[in-house]
Amino acid sequence: MKKYLEDGETIRVWYSDAPYSICGFYSLCRILQNYKNEVHIVKLPESVVRKTSIISYRNWGEVSPEEFAGFLSHERMLTKEEERKYALLWIGLIEDNSPLRAVINGRVTSVPEDFYDFLIWKRLTYKPIKEARLIGDILGCFQIGMGDWWFAGRIEHFIRQGKIKVLEDSENKYARVICLAGTLSGG
Repeated sequence: MKKYLEDGETIRVWYSDAPYSICGFYSLCRILQNYKNEVHIVKLPESVVRKTSIISYRNWGEVSPEEFAGFLSHERMLTKEEERKYALLWIGLIEDNSPLRAVINGRVTSVPEDFYDFLIWKRLTYKPIKEARLIGDILGCFQIGMGDWWFAGRIEHFIRQGKIKVLEDSENKYARVICLAGTLSGG
């Protein structure tokens, strides 16, 4: 990309409301301030009407490759003022240096590492459940733009703390059967 920028090429940026995507977009805007290139952006719409149904997307990873061209109607030019605004938002996030970002009321916000833990505690009980099923239930019910890897990492953290019990272990951590272990203090 640096070569394209140095050569003065027009670039197109695809982003969504997922926290990682907005952070990447803001970070890129900080870099773009050093160049005069024309920048076009395509923001993933919250939903798309397809014949008789409405499809909701959280990130570009949910869009099949053959559908991408259909989103070009959402393309627009990024103004230098917008670029500056997003770059400043990125600087603020860097200064805060939080381990996690969330989109709250449409704005990227730094949050503590345990911010989404309540979603695990809301779904996990003393009844055995496969880890993949628990994570899938969380992602299906709470469309927050976080990946399965985040919840898997937090579950692993709680297993090490003794708050979640592994009933059936597996080399594939997603195949493990887990449940609550004892009582949770403050959870």
